[in-house]
Amino acid sequence: MPKQNYMSNFRTILVNLLSDESNSISHKRVVAMLGSLCLFISLFLNIILKINPSDKLVDAVLYLTLFAMGYTTIDKFSKK
Repeated sequence: MPKQNYMSNFRTILVNLLSDESNSISHKRVVAMLGSLCLFISLFLNIILKINPSDKLVDAVLYLTLFAMGYTTIDKFSKK
C-alpha cells in the first residue's frame, strides 16, 4: 500500500476515536487524549530518563484527564 493510504487510514481512525455520536470532534475527548499522552510521556521520562516532573503538575493533569474521561462517559449515556 502507498504511504498516503496509511496516513489516510490513521487520520480516519483518529477522527473516529475523537468523534462523538453526532460525528463531530468532541473537545472533552481531545482533552482526555492529550492528558493521557502527557501522563504517558511523564511516566516515560520518570522511568527511563530519571527526570522527575513536579508532583503537583502530574496530579493536575491526572485530575483534568479523569474529569474529561468521566464527563465524556456520562455525556454519552445521559438522555438528551
